[in-house]
Amino acid sequence: AASGLLPVVDKVRPQSALQHVFVVHYADLLPAQPLIDLPAELAAEVAACADGGRRMPQGTEDFRAVMTSGATPAPVNIGLDDVALMTYTSGTTGLPKGAMLTYGNALFKTTVCADCNGVQVGDVLLSVAPLYHIAGMLMGVNVPVITGATAVLLHRFDPRAVLQAIDRHRVTWWYSIAPMNVACMQVLQAAGPGTFDLSSLKMNPVTSFGIAFTEPLAQQWRSFAVNCTSQEAAYGLSETHTCDTYTPAGQARWGTQGIAAPGVHIRILDPDTGAERPTGEVGEIVLTSPGVFKGYWNKPEATAATLRNGWVHTGDMGKMDADGYLTFIGRFKEMIKVSGYSVFPEEVETILIKHPAVAQAAAIAQPDPEKGEVVKVFIVTKPGVQATAEEIIEWARQNMASYKAPRQVRFIDALPATGAGKVLRRLLKDLD
Repeated sequence: AASGLLPVVDKVRPQSALQHVFVVHYADLLPAQPLIDLPAELAAEVAACADGGRRMPQGTEDFRAVMTSGATPAPVNIGLDDVALMTYTSGTTGLPKGAMLTYGNALFKTTVCADCNGVQVGDVLLSVAPLYHIAGMLMGVNVPVITGATAVLLHRFDPRAVLQAIDRHRVTWWYSIAPMNVACMQVLQAAGPGTFDLSSLKMNPVTSFGIAFTEPLAQQWRSFAVNCTSQEAAYGLSETHTCDTYTPAGQARWGTQGIAAPGVHIRILDPDTGAERPTGEVGEIVLTSPGVFKGYWNKPEATAATLRNGWVHTGDMGKMDADGYLTFIGRFKEMIKVSGYSVFPEEVETILIKHPAVAQAAAIAQPDPEKGEVVKVFIVTKPGVQATAEEIIEWARQNMASYKAPRQVRFIDALPATGAGKVLRRLLKDLD
């Protein structure tokens, strides 16, 4: 555990089977002369360690000392079907579940991801998405390891540090979350031309968490990173080691999540009958591949509901066009039923962020005695910009179907989200 997390570990350790706790000091992992600005908390740790503050609490072991001891671990027999990791689902609609992924799952998806994205040994990858999130692990650790590419690993996301890293380490490939690009562009606009050289950046797959990564955003980003192709990264989930689709370089169809990765088979089914839906019609996204997990840890009923005859029933609604491009519509459990009409939160949010005052939006269902449910939205406004609920509602009525337009608007400082940036709509329901 990182040294700052030890109080949390200490709380659960007596009730757990933990036998060893290794303490990591992030300051140990820094280069002697960092080329980028350090976050305040990391700079404070560096200073504390320099002043003799590098302490090892009782009952813990020093990770750095173990790694530099020269000791050889005992050999262990493992197979590709053995469980390699348990990655916990994001818990957007319920409590997180531990998805058991094998070495074979990881090898398959890492190979596919590296090949589809054209990562080469000479590339320099920027790793800033949280590594405990399956996409962050795949893009930030697994792909550099399997390709032999260089990885520039940041402590956490900071827009100025990202720009410094791209400039000073000549980063060629960066996997980002859409709000990261927006934050970086705000710094670039404030800094002025020539402050950061982003010409080395060639590829930037982006995930639309928090906000949609649209063609205008991609064009704006390219005005700063002039040699960079940026587009939607993929569709995927923890249960499949993610990266089930990819967008071929330069062939983005905006609003879609790309085509099935090699070895991945995707079907769109009617959620009620299980029948295959015609091309272009919405249904449940169901898929299979050598990346499919073994099940949820200690949750046989949830496993049986999701994993059926080798196919993962995602609970996500989507559609596929004639060329195989997949469009994610939304989570079935988060669908809002307005007078019998189906409204997915993402549909409303994608339109609302086009409002000049809106930085982020999240939609949920609000019970209504006449319509069953209506749309309620939570809005984060852009810095220095104001709007009223009435203005947002009137604008929405002019820009989307009337039954999709929100009936209630609440302004909020920040949307609750996972570390990877995925909005936790279930927590919004507790704010009233």
